[in-house]
Amino acid sequence: MAVVTIVHASEEAEGLIRWSLLFALAMGDERLQILHSPELPGQEIQDHLDRWAEEHPSLPELEISSYPANADDDDLLDALRKPFVRLAILGQNRWLGQDRLRLNRKIFDRAVCDSVLIRLGSGRVEECDSVLIPSAGGVHSCLALRLGSRIARRFAGVIHPLYIEPEIGEDEGEAVGQRVLGRVIVDAGLDPEDKEHIQPRVVVANGVLKGIREAAHEGNFDIVLVGASNSLSVKRKLFGALPDRMLEGEEGMAVAVIRRRHPVAHRIRDSLERFFQLRVPQLEREARIALFDRLQTQSKWSFDFMALMILATGIAALGLIQNSPAVVIGAMLVAPLMTPLLGSGLSLVQGNLPLMRTCLRSIFLGFFAALTMGAIFGWISPLSELNSELLARGNPSALDFGVAALSGFAASYCIARPNLSSALAGVAIAAALVPPIATVGISLTLREWGNAEGAALLFGTNVVTIILASSLTFFAMGIRGQTGSKMLWVRRVVVFLLILLALLMIPLAAVLVKSASEPDGDDPGEKDQIESRGLPISGQEEN
Repeated sequence: MAVVTIVHASEEAEGLIRWSLLFALAMGDERLQILHSPELPGQEIQDHLDRWAEEHPSLPELEISSYPANADDDDLLDALRKPFVRLAILGQNRWLGQDRLRLNRKIFDRAVCDSVLIRLGSGRVEECDSVLIPSAGGVHSCLALRLGSRIARRFAGVIHPLYIEPEIGEDEGEAVGQRVLGRVIVDAGLDPEDKEHIQPRVVVANGVLKGIREAAHEGNFDIVLVGASNSLSVKRKLFGALPDRMLEGEEGMAVAVIRRRHPVAHRIRDSLERFFQLRVPQLEREARIALFDRLQTQSKWSFDFMALMILATGIAALGLIQNSPAVVIGAMLVAPLMTPLLGSGLSLVQGNLPLMRTCLRSIFLGFFAALTMGAIFGWISPLSELNSELLARGNPSALDFGVAALSGFAASYCIARPNLSSALAGVAIAAALVPPIATVGISLTLREWGNAEGAALLFGTNVVTIILASSLTFFAMGIRGQTGSKMLWVRRVVVFLLILLALLMIPLAAVLVKSASEPDGDDPGEKDQIESRGLPISGQEEN
């Protein structure tokens, strides 16, 4: 295993290298890889290592190399994605300049491995035997405790887990904090009874940052090691929690923020993003703006939307009643329901909750408007039993799921590429949305409950599948949205849709299996049902 550090400037070289050596030695890693700027001579790096070697008997295996002059965050992240990399160490010092500060924070946020973002103190690092670790629980705090413990033990030192308890009374607050801190220490895999190396501390204060400042001011620590999950916490804790005077002078301490590598699901998403970036043409900024504007505008429930839904359902209902496929196809071209489905897919990728609400409103109102129109036409029609067009939409199978998925991919890709907009008409025909709703309404008036249920199943499958397929397509084409806690609702919606799709697939797959098990591919029950109504069967002439 290896520790990797990225050095951008001479001012941070010595401190960053020394802390990297401390981390590598404490973790028992046999290898330290130093990636440095091409502007920074390799000999300068070697000089710092030689001075360390004069004072310390052991060194890990070293690998020194420069990164390309035009390297961006993806290039540096590739160096950290190697399976043997256990920890990345990055500097966060004001003299780096805003571009490199943002670069390091971006690499830290991506967290392809356990990562440390460190602000160096002015004191020269020789060893580390006193570590202050603010700990409130969670995976990042536990990682900080384990790493801090290894560093302190390496130099026969002590870690000081810190818990900040709100002011609820001096005695009560400290007692509560000690209990919480004890559980956090156990969760980190450490022994709370090891008083020689672990000295917990509770500070009663209104505000986490105030408590950290108070504890850091009273102690003599080599480093403050904070577990944090996002860059906002990083900026607050690195630059707001401790005054500069505590980082300056001969005894100036360092401040570091550590985060655990992202979980598997996040890494899979990151890999998919890189895969699509390399293989799928990404949308330019103007194309993204045009797409957002089109879907946001046309997904709203309005008089035009309502009028088109009513007219499309009327056409579809008449086509179904007449048993005319051509008329039903015409209704598919008029219906506007595809747009809010694509807008829903876009909102999942962007994390755009207002757009999702707008699209869902249009989908539900459109569904009920179409259902009402279908029931009205079924009530006034002379039809007394189901014909072949109605039966076809009341008996969906897993093949209809495939049609919906491919239609979702095609529709979202075409709407994002203005030069392909002419293909949207064909996609609208393939993804039948209004005819199944009209079938539900007509079947209900005829008291054909099974057929109504099948048509509703077909519509639900189309809706869920098109939303998921369009969101994947937009993601592949380079559309990105918010990150962090603001995307929590997106994850919940996606999980809900996937579960719902799995439930819908059960009856769809059952129909397909039943159909495949028939020797001639026909359903005898359905044949008998059609024969009993005097309808022609394929291969027979109507009497």
